[in-house]
Amino acid sequence: MQQDYSDHNSSDPESQSATLLEAITSFEENELPYALIGGIACRGLGRPRITHDIDLFVAPEDAMWALEILKERGFTTEKRDPAWLFKAWKNNILVDLIFKSSGDIYFDDEMQKHVQRVPFKDHFINSISPEDFVVIKAAVHQEHIPHHWHDALAVLTEGNLEWEYLVKRARFSPRRVLSLLIYAQSNDIAVPMEVIQTLYRKLFEMSYQTPKKVIFPYREAPKLQERPEPRDSIIYIKAKIMEALNTDERTADHDIKVVVTESTVDARGEVFTSDQQRAVHEVVRAISPEKEFRNNVYVRSLPGPEDSEVIQ
Repeated sequence: MQQDYSDHNSSDPESQSATLLEAITSFEENELPYALIGGIACRGLGRPRITHDIDLFVAPEDAMWALEILKERGFTTEKRDPAWLFKAWKNNILVDLIFKSSGDIYFDDEMQKHVQRVPFKDHFINSISPEDFVVIKAAVHQEHIPHHWHDALAVLTEGNLEWEYLVKRARFSPRRVLSLLIYAQSNDIAVPMEVIQTLYRKLFEMSYQTPKKVIFPYREAPKLQERPEPRDSIIYIKAKIMEALNTDERTADHDIKVVVTESTVDARGEVFTSDQQRAVHEVVRAISPEKEFRNNVYVRSLPGPEDSEVIQ
């Protein structure tokens, strides 16, 4: 009988736990980096929540490899969406292999360094850090899936966050993270005021001093043994461009979106200076010189107060 992978199949906790351990054990035997996210991760980080599937975060270049590993272990597999999601199924348990989250968030080197090793059923498994969990949940929240917002609030309630790292990761969805933190404060959740002030300044206050030009080139992920060669497809090109923009000091604090097609790269957003606008051009051209570049990033003008007088 053909499985409907769009449905989350009900399952007992024991079957779910056994399938989870089988999946991650197979990853660890092959030294494939991963992190648990979603409802099961939420149980350990913030609050108990019922979930009928398993969400695992992997790097884009590892997604196909992960699917093949599960297939060899007897999972039925499906390449649901080559842009962000593969699926695997065993014993009526659904495993989502996610390799891109809302806000163009990837399982990058920075996130991998902050993965936490947590106990689970007499084992230890990799779980996403609470800071990355909060950012992802803020970015993915929608009206028809409000539980993501409240999952993030539960993690903030637990505390013990590395606030400096949270501010750094908030660059992927800064306005949503700022909104979440302000809402958390309104519910008497202990969010440091300096964190909110720092995010606000990064978003809305112009920098009057142009920082020294520093460019951090994209670094290819190290290849693991027997890892399939990644294809130079659109998703990888976009990932390289977004990482370069987010690590270049001239563009890192700005909410810039990039759309990549087979022949074009389209950058959209706003910056404060023409130098920053040119920096977007330089970064994109360095990553993808062969594609047509459309720089739709505009320089935001900050008008003075109404009825203000100009002093001659």
